[in-house]
Amino acid sequence: MFGDFVTADLVAIEFMRIDVKCRKELQAGRIISERDYVTAFGTRIRDRDFPAFECFSQTLRSADEQKNGADGIMVFKYGSQIKIGIFEAKRPQLIHPNYRWDELSSRAVSHFTEQIENQHKWKDIFAVWEMFLNDTPDCTLSPPFEPYGSTCVWHKDAYRFAGANGLYINPWKTSDLKLLVKKAGVSIYSVVYDILCCKKGRPLSVNPSDSSVTVINPGDNGITMEIPLPLEIGSDYDQRIASFMEKNGFELYTYFDLPERKYEDLSEY
Repeated sequence: MFGDFVTADLVAIEFMRIDVKCRKELQAGRIISERDYVTAFGTRIRDRDFPAFECFSQTLRSADEQKNGADGIMVFKYGSQIKIGIFEAKRPQLIHPNYRWDELSSRAVSHFTEQIENQHKWKDIFAVWEMFLNDTPDCTLSPPFEPYGSTCVWHKDAYRFAGANGLYINPWKTSDLKLLVKKAGVSIYSVVYDILCCKKGRPLSVNPSDSSVTVINPGDNGITMEIPLPLEIGSDYDQRIASFMEKNGFELYTYFDLPERKYEDLSEY
């Protein structure tokens, strides 16, 4: 097992609390865009007091996310192993049911579906999900949307749905999204918990010589990603990580070094 159930629950609960707070600010108009949400999400992770483990977070205003179709990358370390998660955030403005939040690209293909396609190369090694931001009051449109916080969908479910519903030559609409989340919507708590309990993502090994992780795409050895780990946890900026984010089009990078618990440590829970 990658982690343990107690740590997974503690971390997932904190993510959920941060997401709920960000949604409150989206409702109030203090967060006004996807980028604002992602930045606020990362900042609150960085500033959160996690006494049980070390955490690092860095944001960057990236100009292009098309390479990997994702806004953020999350790195979880447990012992000598690493798990990677990537996600794309979307703000469909659910408060306006007919809002056009997707469009056709220059190739006459749905922009969102293009992002999902770009994520697809990592499906067998990363945990990949879509994160839909909800600006309606709590419990509105629930179900199918989460009553609090954002509503997430695993990449594989979004990918299958796009193919089955003609969402390549047609842009996504809120009515499509409602059908998708009715079938496959989950909370950010579920996403993080499943990653840490080894249900999603593949464990990877750290390169001890340069504090990084080398990821080779299992379907194409020519596709690789060299992911640096922070050299100083207390810092809020790492040039290696900034360069990595710029190269790969990520706006958010977060890192968690989770404590290794022995079975006797869990007996009190």
